[in-house]
Amino acid sequence: MTPTNLNARARRPSLSERRFVSVLATVILVASFACGDPYLHTNPYDPTVPVTITVLGPDSVFSYTEQAHFTAQIVPAFPDTAVQFSSSDNGQFQLVGSGTFEAGPRVGPPLWPATRTVTVTAGIGAFDTLRSDAGLPGGRAPMDTAWRHIGSKTVVITQRMVRILLRCPDTHACDPLSAGDAWSVWVDGFDALNQKIYALTSGTANPATGTPIATFVSRDTTVASVSPVGIRAATVTARKTGTTWIVATRDVLLDSLQLVVR
Repeated sequence: MTPTNLNARARRPSLSERRFVSVLATVILVASFACGDPYLHTNPYDPTVPVTITVLGPDSVFSYTEQAHFTAQIVPAFPDTAVQFSSSDNGQFQLVGSGTFEAGPRVGPPLWPATRTVTVTAGIGAFDTLRSDAGLPGGRAPMDTAWRHIGSKTVVITQRMVRILLRCPDTHACDPLSAGDAWSVWVDGFDALNQKIYALTSGTANPATGTPIATFVSRDTTVASVSPVGIRAATVTARKTGTTWIVATRDVLLDSLQLVVR
């Protein structure tokens, strides 16, 4: 073989050289995959870590001063078990204990069918953050509290009557009337906790306008007639001798008073 042919012949790599090239290729391949997300999110205090908080509790509260309790289900388990609950409206739904809220302590709930919706929030991983109004004239404390992860649930707040009571005007009984005389009947409403209508706790409160608390009728309009006054009272006028019943109705609730005309 001539010297020219010897120089043209490629040198075959050794076994150690081939192994080095194989290892280098593997390192490059692994590095290329790692470059997609070089910083793995494994710290649960990192807001980007997928921690799910489900707030469990009632969907609705129907009575004034009714208390409702909520819990937080956290997946996966979080090292800081100090869950902090809060309400979007402390006047309507105030936190009174660990996960326990009370309806309408400062601002009474609206009367059914009117409702108000509040949000109950559960947070974990509390930290202090600078307020947006820090340093401004009239600004409050410069630090506020925030949470690494939060969950929430909406709750409907209302006051639903379960009982109504007629009175004329002070007792649940009426004295006999003479034909041509008149007196007033009033209606009170009570929720499941026996709380009176929040806006009408005074026995003489009777707004001139608004949704009537009840409707009034006379069973026998020839004996006595009924004319509503405001949203919770009516004037009863005796027409002729006889007996009838004055009936107040609110949805499926009703109460009545017997009237004797002499």
